[in-house]
Amino acid sequence: MASSSPSSSTTTPLSDSNWPDRDHAIPFRHMIALKPHSSTSTSSSTVFTSLSAGYPPTPTPRTYGGHVFAQAGWAAAHTVPFGMHLHSITGYFLELGDTRYAFRYVVRKVRTGGIYALRYVEVYQDAGEATKGANGKGVLCFASMVGFKRDEAGKHKPDSKGRTQRRAFEHQELPKDWLEKEYGVVLAKKKRFEEWPVCQGMDGLWSDDMSVREWKQRGDAFPGLEMRKVDMRGYNPDKVPMGGVVSGDDGSAAKKWRLLVLYRLVDDREDGTGEAAKQKKTGADDVINLHACAHLYASDRNSLFLAQRALGFQNVRGQMGSLSHTVNFHGYAKEWLMVDEQTGRPKEYIQESWISNSGADRVTHNSRLWDKQTGKIIASTVQDGMMRMPTGNTQKIVDGDAIVRREAKL
Repeated sequence: MASSSPSSSTTTPLSDSNWPDRDHAIPFRHMIALKPHSSTSTSSSTVFTSLSAGYPPTPTPRTYGGHVFAQAGWAAAHTVPFGMHLHSITGYFLELGDTRYAFRYVVRKVRTGGIYALRYVEVYQDAGEATKGANGKGVLCFASMVGFKRDEAGKHKPDSKGRTQRRAFEHQELPKDWLEKEYGVVLAKKKRFEEWPVCQGMDGLWSDDMSVREWKQRGDAFPGLEMRKVDMRGYNPDKVPMGGVVSGDDGSAAKKWRLLVLYRLVDDREDGTGEAAKQKKTGADDVINLHACAHLYASDRNSLFLAQRALGFQNVRGQMGSLSHTVNFHGYAKEWLMVDEQTGRPKEYIQESWISNSGADRVTHNSRLWDKQTGKIIASTVQDGMMRMPTGNTQKIVDGDAIVRREAKL
């Protein structure tokens, strides 16, 4: 699919792109906001531009991958009929994004059926480091396929005569009390969400290229979501072999390594319904799609940093990057809502993460997204990542979790 003409708004720095000036998070709906470009849209495709700067977890203006991943899903939601909910997405990370500039989302309408819809999204940047030598055409940073489905909960409910159209069925691979039973030794350390420390700029891996103050500030200013990391001491292996799993090693420490992250929406107390289109509502007017994208945003927060720790490279400066990421939602669409329908307060979720495979400079990151209150797995994720580690054990990255633990007195 050819790139559409770049807009002038995508070649000048965004007004909120100076991250050292940020000291707090912004609501998710503001972070993910898009502007449509009707002049470049056709019957088969629509173009949008991001309005807020992406998050840079490192000292460089490198955009957090979850930003384009979630915003691609949100752009696609603008093109489907109201009542169709995002249920699956696979994205491919092609070039580094520059957090200083807007992203351009080109959404192609592959199919719109009565129950299912499919969209193909290409994401471009027209300025920044990656665009040098691109001859002004912009660079394709990311591509994804996004699936939507109408909720069919009504088919399983009895009518006035007690009849239903379909038989209901439901199961999940783990019991609803799995988190408490499996991780009780660590979850019992804190009772309330706010007692856990905020996930820092690089999830506890701190580079001396960034001051401790700025590294911590990046965590406090993480947009859209409040994310806090569980102290896994007492569950994870006490010692991880340095230098990774080698031939003949069964990788026992890596196989046992787990990470739990609690997350919830930044509480802006808006109703979340958005403004309806003048002619017809779309999937972008559906709060369920907005919250589905928030779950997508959370799902990529730690990813390869977990692999770096589990494989014993926590003090090594190497190359890491996501290659592809897939999220599949489970259950009925309303179960993904991130606010309580009665009180309007944000609900709490837990991401349970691990790595299932590594080798050939690649790792596979897996996770489950749990509704903390109901014990339901609302989504499963799998990510293919690139990880290249040098032979020298450089001490340029230190375990920032020790700093957090010391200051928070965990």
